[in-house]
Amino acid sequence: MASNVKMLLAGAAVLVIAGGAYAALSGNKSASGESDKTSVALVTDGGGVDDKSFQQSAWEGLKKWGKENGVKQGKGGYTYYQSKTNADFKTNYDQAAAAGFKNIYGIGFQLTSTINEEAKKHPKTNYMIVDDVAKTQKNVVSVTFKSEQSSYLAGVAAAKTTKTNKLGFVGGMESAVVKTFEAGFTAGAKSVNPDIQVDAQYVGSFTDAGKGKTIAASMYQNGADVIFAAAGGAGAGVFTEAKDLNSEKKAADKVWVIGVDRDQNADGAYTAKDGK
Repeated sequence: MASNVKMLLAGAAVLVIAGGAYAALSGNKSASGESDKTSVALVTDGGGVDDKSFQQSAWEGLKKWGKENGVKQGKGGYTYYQSKTNADFKTNYDQAAAAGFKNIYGIGFQLTSTINEEAKKHPKTNYMIVDDVAKTQKNVVSVTFKSEQSSYLAGVAAAKTTKTNKLGFVGGMESAVVKTFEAGFTAGAKSVNPDIQVDAQYVGSFTDAGKGKTIAASMYQNGADVIFAAAGGAGAGVFTEAKDLNSEKKAADKVWVIGVDRDQNADGAYTAKDGK
């Protein structure tokens, strides 16, 4: 059984990479009238392409685009450069540009300032930032989402599911974009029940799953039975805590997690104490 409410939320980097953004940054037509194959490199933040959330959705979308358009992974096709810390951003962008990638995408607002600098330094390379707005330059595209709208629906679902009228929101880094998830979730929940309580806390990163688990444990202990996690890789800790609790409960007493950015249903799979 799954312990999370399935919601397809607004950080849909999959659609951005596979659809409109590619169209905006695609290669020029050759003399024969056929479009040249373009090349795309992703630069991640510390979450990496296996964060089960935002970064992973972008990489999955790029691979899907490659498959559908006959573009192979590697130089001249598509790839990713994983950043372990913010100090890696500039190096990764420089390496991607030096390798000749025509389009370089930054996945997450932490990469904005580096894109601002790199786009000016490499005017013949196209850049895109997801989840923020970069400085206006001819070779830069900024992509944002109305995250508060889908988060509102998540709040409605949580309010209609809770038995305690206590909900939790676990964010990654406290930032303008993550705040839109919190605001939408809270507004949606309170549209169902104005007296519902929403405990909102932030991990301080998108990678610290241990702290995400600790925060979730505290929320569940204090009576919350549904938590919305918009925390990137740190959100994995929320799922772990929910599964740990649910494995010791009867199915009727389970707690819930609402995932973000991609279908996280499998991340909530567990077996309850009564085997259901």
